[in-house]
Amino acid sequence: MSLPIPSLNEVVKYFNREDLIQKVIEQIKKDFNWFSYNIILEGKEITPYLELFHQILPIIDDLLNDNYTKLLSLLYRIDIEEDFLNKKLKENQHADTAEIITDLIIKRALQKVIIREMYNKSIK
Repeated sequence: MSLPIPSLNEVVKYFNREDLIQKVIEQIKKDFNWFSYNIILEGKEITPYLELFHQILPIIDDLLNDNYTKLLSLLYRIDIEEDFLNKKLKENQHADTAEIITDLIIKRALQKVIIREMYNKSIK
């Protein structure tokens, strides 16, 4: 019997797992490198989440302002659907769009890592 896949809102509780966070960092680096963006973590922030957030936010902000098509391609690669994104933006109308997208990217990467971990444990 397999466990249910956690939703994006439920993955927050996994942010304190070092083993998963390292895999999230690698996933995000891979996705962003596909579009020639380098994500380099130096351990300057309090948490890996904050460091990822501050690395990704300016990229997303630039894409929102200068290359929306490329942003959509990046989100497609990360597997964040445009309809889902629009729903989240409507739910958080007073929040910064780039911040919402950045948060979704990190949570989606974590969700992918969790799913792979669940799958790997189920086949062992």
